[in-house]
Amino acid sequence: MEPDYVEKLQAERGALLRDFKDPRKSPLAAVAREDFQGERPLRFGSAAGCEVRLVGLEPYALTVRVEGDHFLVDEKPVQTGARIELGRYTLRLSHQNFPAAVVLDEQSPGLASGVRPQWFDADPGLRVLARLVRVEQPRKEVVLSTRGNKRHALHLGAFEFQLDGKSLQLSALRLLEPGVGEGSLSIFFRDATTGLESYPVGRYLEPELLSGDVWVLDFNRAYNPACAFSLLYNCPIPSSKNVLPIAIRAGEKFPRGIDRD
Repeated sequence: MEPDYVEKLQAERGALLRDFKDPRKSPLAAVAREDFQGERPLRFGSAAGCEVRLVGLEPYALTVRVEGDHFLVDEKPVQTGARIELGRYTLRLSHQNFPAAVVLDEQSPGLASGVRPQWFDADPGLRVLARLVRVEQPRKEVVLSTRGNKRHALHLGAFEFQLDGKSLQLSALRLLEPGVGEGSLSIFFRDATTGLESYPVGRYLEPELLSGDVWVLDFNRAYNPACAFSLLYNCPIPSSKNVLPIAIRAGEKFPRGIDRD
């Protein structure tokens, strides 16, 4: 365990809280979402003919369209996940095989009134070693999302680990989407705190490769998806296979102020 582990964790949390105040990054600044339909472009501006009308801009300020796994902004290529500044607005271009533009507004009321991330106390005991047991033939899986989309991932195997005297496992997935690298693995999970002390959809965890097939699962870094703060985001829903029978009181809590009903 790193001697400054807790200090480093607290610094990461402080940086995230600062991002939540940044109108160019914060999900609390999201005010609109527009999904692309095929290669039909979206025009952003104040004119009545724009698909996305935004006050305070030129009549036709910007045009965005999808081309394969990337976007063209005024016919210049940009990658998925790009943020395009447009006056007081920021356009976040999300692909996920369901391309969309999320509009962030520096005047969004959510920046002042929205809930911010909150965390359980750091617990170094919930940073565990896991062995990735790979399947012989990775298979495709459907991953449902909070906006009703069927996203796709490659099931690579399971992380096996010990916690609270129990042998546990969590599926290892790689989303089959533009911008996701070959070595990128994700864990979407629920546990006994889900819907009570943590977000009802579930939480996410990015495993850290140590060596070979040994990975670190640091539940202190378990985090809520963006849809915990705005319904304008499209977030994976953990499958029923990834439900831990114990309470993981580490990482992000249920954001205070959200209606649990």
